[in-house]
Amino acid sequence: MSSIENRYEILFLYEAKDCNPNGDPLDENRPRTDPETGVATVTDVRIKRTVRDFFLAVEPDVEKRMEGGTEILIRDTFKRDGFLSQGKDRAENFIDDAIQGKKGLEKLQALQNAIMKRCIDARLFGCALPMGKNEPSLKVTGPVQFMPFNRSLHRVAPQMVQQTAAFAGSATASQKSFAERWLLPYALIAAYGVANENAARTTGMSPKDLSSLLDALWRGTAELNTHSKMGHDPMLLLVVESRAGHKIGALQRRVKMTDQPEEETVIRDSSQFCIDLSELLDAIAQNDKVVSTKARQNARLRVKDSVREAPVMDLLKERSIAVESLEI
Repeated sequence: MSSIENRYEILFLYEAKDCNPNGDPLDENRPRTDPETGVATVTDVRIKRTVRDFFLAVEPDVEKRMEGGTEILIRDTFKRDGFLSQGKDRAENFIDDAIQGKKGLEKLQALQNAIMKRCIDARLFGCALPMGKNEPSLKVTGPVQFMPFNRSLHRVAPQMVQQTAAFAGSATASQKSFAERWLLPYALIAAYGVANENAARTTGMSPKDLSSLLDALWRGTAELNTHSKMGHDPMLLLVVESRAGHKIGALQRRVKMTDQPEEETVIRDSSQFCIDLSELLDAIAQNDKVVSTKARQNARLRVKDSVREAPVMDLLKERSIAVESLEI
């Protein structure tokens, strides 16, 4: 299948309630926040992890993933001695008879082709794979990139929760110890990503891969069920397709939270605010390079333009913007 030919911009709004959307391991795993503005921040690495984990959950069998081109390159694998694999060890999983014996750049190109054929996360996000001493590293820029920090549309107030641990904390203790964890009572995160058609030609990212990515963003977020991530829900996914070499840019900065409490840190539910899409709708309608738009909205999210509150599909159509429903 051929690679994508146009440029795509992705706006993804999702909520995190009573959980930790992205803990900082160097700061007691507290939810990441901007110290100046007080908004929550989520890294691109966390979003990509959600996508990768979803693909792994959909097809647990490694061989089937390899055969179907949906293997995940960046995941924990182990060597025969039980230790965690290094980059060069992971590369060995893709060196077959056709690659064996090749050296230098010829080997690197053959390995790249093998990985891109089998690994959907490499086709989407690229990869940087060290190959060992005196070997050139495999470095491929992925067509899909999210903002390094994706921010909430309002200020948040992290809270620490104490609870009884399952076991005693020492060999001589007569009672269980206490555990601590950090969470956010509520955060509405606005993530922004771009799929670049030029980089897609290098990795082979296809329209099918793009559809799989969108599916993984929505369903993968909804299905997060670990101790720290339970409480995530997708709220709005909007995809804007523009002609090659063009984009609107900064979609996440063109949406605003409105009708919210004066003190934003008291927000606990989506019923306490509305999302104003006026600037975003204007930008799409006025850009003659836009080819199409697709959208999916959680019924709990209220959105509006400068005139009225209505579903995002209706607001787009009222601006004479061609829009399709995302089939997820």
